[in-house]
Amino acid sequence: MKKIFILAASSLLLLTFSCKKNTEGNKSIIKQENGYSEDLPKDSMTTPAITTGVNTDAPEYTERYVADDGSSALVTFKNTPKEKTISIRSNNKTISAPQKEAWPKGGVYGNFDITIVAKNDSVTITQEKNVIHLKKARGQ
Repeated sequence: MKKIFILAASSLLLLTFSCKKNTEGNKSIIKQENGYSEDLPKDSMTTPAITTGVNTDAPEYTERYVADDGSSALVTFKNTPKEKTISIRSNNKTISAPQKEAWPKGGVYGNFDITIVAKNDSVTITQEKNVIHLKKARGQ
């Protein structure tokens, strides 16, 4: 009886401590002091809808991109008469920036000290000396 209790207790402890949530990732670009990054709930399970076969002429669409380190980001482009912006969500943080310049297959977005260049299937985020390159995920 004692062995069964010890076995059950050790199994419970093993399950409790072996499932550790990884909150690490690419944290080199987001700054908090200027108010352009937005904290989201740590365990938020809601994400913007991702559709396959995205119509890039739609007023708003979201696509998944991948950084060089393998971390994932959801990039939302808004193109309405009132608002032309880009939003990038990764590591439970979101940065948004209005469009400054546009061309047929991309554009330049910027806010405070962040510059975001969207060109074909890549997005480059620059903040001071930090640069993050994102590529559109396969199948997107």
